[in-house]
Amino acid sequence: MTFTIDSYTLNVLDFSEEAEPIGAEWIGWENAQLKRERFVYAVKRTWRLNCIEKNVAWSSSVINYLQQKMAANETVTFTVDEGDRYQLPATTVHIVNVEFNMPQVGGQNIRHFTVILKEA
Repeated sequence: MTFTIDSYTLNVLDFSEEAEPIGAEWIGWENAQLKRERFVYAVKRTWRLNCIEKNVAWSSSVINYLQQKMAANETVTFTVDEGDRYQLPATTVHIVNVEFNMPQVGGQNIRHFTVILKEA
């Protein structure tokens, strides 16, 4: 079970994928009735990953890395190998959002974070 962004392996608790058609939609008239017409050029996917990071210095944190890439408007490579459950070959993605929290657990260095990625 492996999720990676560039050279970082993520500890994913759960993830979801959304597929959105990219195209045009309009109202047409056919056989004396209104009809919704569509033309789809492609489908773009968005992934939401809920992750955890333990005992990692901030300078080496994937959260820090993703925030820097996002601020520079740079893409990253996202890959998933979940065996028979799910496969995603190396895909270029934009970082849409990074959110993290640090629970106070006896001074332990633990970060929970969510990252949203969108297919480029």
